[in-house]
Amino acid sequence: MRGLHAGRNRPEGACPNPQLMERPPQPGPVQPDLLPLPNGRVCKPVRAGRKTPRTRLNPTTLHAQQADLFALPLPPLPRSRFMPDEIRLSIVPSPEKLPTDGQDAFLYMVVPQHLAQDFMVTGLPLDRRAPLMLTERSGISPWLAKTADTTTGYDEARPVVLRLKRALVAQALEPDPDHTAEFATVCYLLSGN
Repeated sequence: MRGLHAGRNRPEGACPNPQLMERPPQPGPVQPDLLPLPNGRVCKPVRAGRKTPRTRLNPTTLHAQQADLFALPLPPLPRSRFMPDEIRLSIVPSPEKLPTDGQDAFLYMVVPQHLAQDFMVTGLPLDRRAPLMLTERSGISPWLAKTADTTTGYDEARPVVLRLKRALVAQALEPDPDHTAEFATVCYLLSGN
C-alpha cells in the first residue's frame, strides 16, 4: 500500500507530503508576461493595510469648477404651430385653373371651409400624432376628387385649397408614402419632426 508510508495512517485526500504544505511560497512576478522595467527599476509593492493620502478639495475650488445650472438660459420650447404670416399661408381662389404639371415654390392642402378659416387665423398646428398632409401642385386634383367622392350627399360646402411656402416649412416635413402612392405625386406630413 502506497498510502501508508513510514507506518503513519493519513486520511483520504490529505497531501502526500506535509512538508510541502509548510514551506512558505516564493515571491515571484505577479504577471510574468510583462516586460521588465528599463534601467533596472523596480516597482514597489502596494501594501494592503496602508492607505494612500488623498488630496482634499477646498470648498472654494469646488464652486469654481462647477457652473451654476440654474443660471443657464432655458432651451427653447418645441414649436407647436406655424403662424399664417410666417409661412405665407393663403387661400387659392380657383384651384382648377392651376397648371397640374411641374413644381412650384408652394405646397398645398385641401381642407373644409371651417378648418380653412381656423388655419388662416391661428396657423397650422404641428402634431406628430395627427400631422397635416401637404402635397405638390399636381396632387390638388386627385385630392379634390377624393374629397368629392367621400362627401357626396352631405350639405357640406366646397373644400378650400390652402397654399404655403415650401422653403419655410421644409424642416418640419416628412415624406408620406401612402398618399404619394394614392395621388401619384409627392405628398408630405407636417409633423414638426
